[in-house]
Amino acid sequence: MKKLLAMVLALVMTLSLAVSANAAFKDDTKISDDYAEAVAVLNGMGVFKGYEDGSFKPEGNITRAEVATIIYRIYTADVAKNDKSGLYATYNKFSDMAGAGWAQGYIGYCANAELVKGYPDGTFKPSGNVTGYEVLAMILRVVGYDKNNEFSGADWALHVAQTAQQHGLLDNDAKTTDLNAPASRELVAELLFQGIQKAQVTYTPAFGYVTDKVISTKTNSLGEKNFKLASAVASDKWGRPATKWTYNTGDKSTTFVSKADVSYTKAVAECDVAHDLGLSADTAYTLIVNGQKQATTYTVNLTDTVTKMGAQGRLFEVYKDAKTIVMIDTFLAKVTYVADITYDAQGHVKTPATITLEVYDAKTTPKTAALTLKDYDANYGYAKDEYVLVNAYTKDTNSATVSGKVFNNDKQYAEILGKATSIEGAQSVIYWNAQQHNVEGTVYDDAVKFYLDEAAQKDAKYTWYFDSYNNLIGAVEIAAANSYGVINSIWWAGNATDGSGVAKANVTY
Repeated sequence: MKKLLAMVLALVMTLSLAVSANAAFKDDTKISDDYAEAVAVLNGMGVFKGYEDGSFKPEGNITRAEVATIIYRIYTADVAKNDKSGLYATYNKFSDMAGAGWAQGYIGYCANAELVKGYPDGTFKPSGNVTGYEVLAMILRVVGYDKNNEFSGADWALHVAQTAQQHGLLDNDAKTTDLNAPASRELVAELLFQGIQKAQVTYTPAFGYVTDKVISTKTNSLGEKNFKLASAVASDKWGRPATKWTYNTGDKSTTFVSKADVSYTKAVAECDVAHDLGLSADTAYTLIVNGQKQATTYTVNLTDTVTKMGAQGRLFEVYKDAKTIVMIDTFLAKVTYVADITYDAQGHVKTPATITLEVYDAKTTPKTAALTLKDYDANYGYAKDEYVLVNAYTKDTNSATVSGKVFNNDKQYAEILGKATSIEGAQSVIYWNAQQHNVEGTVYDDAVKFYLDEAAQKDAKYTWYFDSYNNLIGAVEIAAANSYGVINSIWWAGNATDGSGVAKANVTY
């Protein structure tokens, strides 16, 4: 999804807190489903960023200095590029700060605020990998715990684990997570994200750790207090259930799309969908096809073995709790025009990047829809006559198996998924109405939107294009390879008196 997250980070450095692009991370598919929301929101807030190359490296380790930096931002809400951490560079409580470099101010502030603690030998070990228990101790101190030094001594990790469990910080983590081992970046994001959502506590000798219910004061979570962090039910452009997180830093908001309970990319019988969902009764769902909500609900029947839902090459997702089914088709499109962004003398956008597509969205004439897209942030990166894959809003007939033509009016919305992959080859066997093609001996299924078919029943070589699920979605004639010659010199050879003769030339092929 394009441009989900934004903003520049508070510090440019070659460690885990460097600037990341205004988009989902390029390795976001490697982020665990359980931790993806935490990573997305903290990144959007400007609290926990990725690397300069656009990656997050979710399974990589993270140092104690880096976590101290994030704790500083959470506790102070200071996520500015030129933050005030440098003011605390001399607040040195540890013997090994000389080599801490950029992190001295962050560590110094957190140490003096008693949010981080060192080792018995007086060191902090800023470049050492942080463990899960150490992260929990830091965030729990931010929440208000450890006023009695309960996170010190031989049993400190046990006390940390008990407090974290009681406070709900571990609710989203697997029981097998080893919190005594070096923590991954995505696990750290999850623990911190849970921590900033929990109510702060105040310590009193009479009552111990209490919230506002006891002492009648409003003790917001750090997220609410420092960032005005709030969540609301939402949906994405395609109708997927989502949570919209808002805050007062960075991107200002992040819409995090829920994970589907089941997902298909081919036609499936209703009874199989019911089985995969664990339904115990026929259930009605809101049906949204290519961004268009259908007028009536769709009922999935437990015993219907005949009726098919979805189609080959159509993404079909079911969100059980939200009672929603979302279907998204992929179309093949040809780039017919492309222009880059232009800027005025002050660096402001003068004209946006523009791309015009011929989207193949029907079997009957006209088979294409003209679609022009604009981008004020980045060039599209495609060339004229290239073929790309597109998701787009559709109009007219939309159902659980078919959809209408692409919108090219004020309701238009489309996303380019990328350049379509292709092979060249001839049909080894000519099929008729099989929804398959045999190309050079390999049989491929046709996508439901296989509308550009210049090969038909011919046995010549064609370029065959694929959708994202390895289905064929188009066949295009290969342009003829033409020979040509360059005339290097030319002269007249013959009788100058009567004009008879021939023209001769030197030609390089």
